[in-house]
Amino acid sequence: MTGGRRMAWRLAGSGGLALLLVAGCAALAPDPSRDAGAPAGSATTAATASGTPAPAAVLPSGPAARSAGGPVWAIVGDPGRLLVQLDPRSLRPLPGRRLALTDTVAGHAWSPDGATLVLGDNDQDALHVVDARRMRALGKVWLGAPSPAQWIGWLGPRRVVTVVDHPLGDPGTEPGDSGVVLVDPLARRVLHRQNLHSRVHAVAFQGDRAVLLTGPADGIGMAGLAVVDGRGTVRTVPLRAISVGYNEPAEHTSDSVTEQRLAGLAVDPATGRAFVVGAGTPIAEVDLATLRVAYHGLSQPVSLLRRLAGWFVPAAEAKLVTGPMRQACWLGGGVLAVWGFEVKATQSTAEDTPSGLKLVDTRRWTVRQIHPEATLVRWHAGRLLAFGVRWYDQQRPGGIGLTVYGPGDRRPLRLFRNRPVHDVDVNGDLAYAIDWGGDARKSEVAVVDLRGGRVLRTVRGAPPYLLLGDAAAAC
Repeated sequence: MTGGRRMAWRLAGSGGLALLLVAGCAALAPDPSRDAGAPAGSATTAATASGTPAPAAVLPSGPAARSAGGPVWAIVGDPGRLLVQLDPRSLRPLPGRRLALTDTVAGHAWSPDGATLVLGDNDQDALHVVDARRMRALGKVWLGAPSPAQWIGWLGPRRVVTVVDHPLGDPGTEPGDSGVVLVDPLARRVLHRQNLHSRVHAVAFQGDRAVLLTGPADGIGMAGLAVVDGRGTVRTVPLRAISVGYNEPAEHTSDSVTEQRLAGLAVDPATGRAFVVGAGTPIAEVDLATLRVAYHGLSQPVSLLRRLAGWFVPAAEAKLVTGPMRQACWLGGGVLAVWGFEVKATQSTAEDTPSGLKLVDTRRWTVRQIHPEATLVRWHAGRLLAFGVRWYDQQRPGGIGLTVYGPGDRRPLRLFRNRPVHDVDVNGDLAYAIDWGGDARKSEVAVVDLRGGRVLRTVRGAPPYLLLGDAAAAC
């Protein structure tokens, strides 16, 4: 996935407590509780929590999936410091050149032509530049920032933009401010640095620009949108109807709770529009050329009103709620996917409640729920993959398996029922479903044939960091 510090933060969407709690999880294996006669790993009709079939979703076609026949670049080891190529169907290392890295990495971005790979450093303010044709290290780019890059993306053949979550040292900055650093990775040179005087909560890379969802450096307050181009120019607009941020306790103790309010960001590259979705607010639609903002409320069929009522209504028990988190992804064809969860905490217990996976029709501004429990989503080449982990308390992690919708109106495929799936990578018609398992020895990766609906192989041990990313993957 092009962009953020994946190894560090992608567990956030696996449930609110996944950032804080670690526990053993059930193995990823074909669901043994299928209907009699169904082969292991075969497709079954997806069901809601009540057991009734979920309505089939008709999805946009999306870009055509690439063949998964080529090698998969990956970082392996514990800690991961070896760059290798893997067989896509078995995840076994292939013979050939390997590259030993001097540092552990987090986050990656491929150049538009696939010839250059940029890796974010996990501990230092540096980018590692790799010649992908020769698998040869070209050197480091030092950002001159007080922290590692949080997001990385290419804006052109010789332009990479990074977002750091600490101020760059200019006068007037505050703790919690984010900054952007524009670099030429081939020359290994910093071109521009700029403080944003706000905290970045989400980033979407779209062609020659990066779109940033921002909020106050401290506390919960008005959201904003920042657009960064290949020259380092930053344009901003406030989103007055949406709030984001964190309220930290005055003193951190074992029973203190941080309140959060996080919104989702998605970009439609065809029309140059950004969408920001919060909890309890209308959806903000921003024209990226003019930065004009419009807000839209949603409607839904009467039969769904009661079931969806909690989505846009803040929880009543505010003093117990660490807060809502929403994420969004543009699917094309006027359709926006939105999902997330609410986290509730007391001094002794904590629980997360999914808001459900919804499809928003931005032409009619209607909403439809297709999965009640998904906390993570991937969209790739016309397939929408819904999965996640449920944390009922500190000791009881649960799972919702993996449900695959599409392409088109194909009957949903469901695998790993009631098992936790922490992460999924997609490579053409293959998916790699990851269960982190509490530690490296208990972790597993299941290689799934999405076309045939079956598990090809389960790899046990520390999961490789797969360096995937192409135009068919929007989220």
